[in-house]
Amino acid sequence: MQLNWTAEQQQTRTAFAAIGKMADPDELHLGRRAFDQRTWDRLTAAGLWRMIVPRDFGGDGRDWWGFTAALEGLAATLRTPGMLLSVIAQAGMVRALDLYGSDSQKREYLGRILNGELSATAIADPDTGTDVRATSSLLTPGPNETFRLNGAKYNIAHAPVASFILVVCKLSDHGREGISLVLLDADSPGLTIGAQDRKLGNLDLPTGQMRFDDVPLHYGHLLGEPGAGLRNLVNIVSMGRLYYGLAAAWLIEPMLSEAFDFSKKRTTFDVPIIEHQYIQKKLTDIRIGTESAKWVSYGALHQLLSGAPEAAMTCSISKLVGAETIVEGAMELMKLYGSKGYHEGQITTFLRDALAFCSVGGTEEMHRRNIFGQMTRLHAKSKKAANPATPKTLEPA
Repeated sequence: MQLNWTAEQQQTRTAFAAIGKMADPDELHLGRRAFDQRTWDRLTAAGLWRMIVPRDFGGDGRDWWGFTAALEGLAATLRTPGMLLSVIAQAGMVRALDLYGSDSQKREYLGRILNGELSATAIADPDTGTDVRATSSLLTPGPNETFRLNGAKYNIAHAPVASFILVVCKLSDHGREGISLVLLDADSPGLTIGAQDRKLGNLDLPTGQMRFDDVPLHYGHLLGEPGAGLRNLVNIVSMGRLYYGLAAAWLIEPMLSEAFDFSKKRTTFDVPIIEHQYIQKKLTDIRIGTESAKWVSYGALHQLLSGAPEAAMTCSISKLVGAETIVEGAMELMKLYGSKGYHEGQITTFLRDALAFCSVGGTEEMHRRNIFGQMTRLHAKSKKAANPATPKTLEPA
């Protein structure tokens, strides 16, 4: 497990922290209502995607730790999560193509990502949410390895602005099984993209709905084998979950630093409020949360890249710890600043944006269900290893 950044990774972290500082904080604090194309173009030009795209398909052959250093630097200086959530979503698409794409899919779609095109991943149905096995988006086989896609998806990051989409669907007549993944362009016939959602926060992250009405597909649109998409999907989204935890931890860092300074200057009863134990508890609780989220995220990345059986569980833990840290921390910051914190501005915007972590990447209930399921499987596996079946002995004739 990597415990320190190398000199090269530290340089990368510093370079992308500088890009984060270029975003206009005043505009972001007021609530940007459009995708920040300028920052996205800067990230692309700086080689963010080349880090994780294989050399054979135009990348520079670096690894996910280098990308993580870049993401961390960006998260430490950007003051709203929207762009970070976009970066994490795009990284998931790179991972999906790298692990399960055909050579022709990699050449096409990784090339488009390197050119700065946005992707989207459509998972949740309006009626079943993220219960993937219950999806009503159906893939119906036709003659000569063709298919038709019907259904609907909602709450899709980049839906209004993406150029291509990964859709989670299910082979028709397969009950709760047969999960499949398909790639299609935004201008595909039969695909209708809805208007941009109106949300409480993260206004610079455009989300929306999609509807599929007899979208014509062929075998080349499938990412991986039809019916084998569920295990692949878990592997793809697990990376995003740990990055949500890491991003949440670093997003609150500058807010914590400013709150520390504020607490030294603000006085009540003739002493700085930082002298009060209840203020110290607020600050230390946020610090405990950020450090916990950071280190469980690093551990989850190590497990995921090394194929550890508990990786999916640790990725969910990372997301939960990060979400709790940023949401509870934002609430405590508002209390700490008093009426100043409640006024429209940096703290209120941060709170609205932080609340997105309650649902982005899956709700708390979903992740606790995942964690318990993993615990159950790992427990059964350890019991079996500790008590191997005794071989039968032959009775004497």
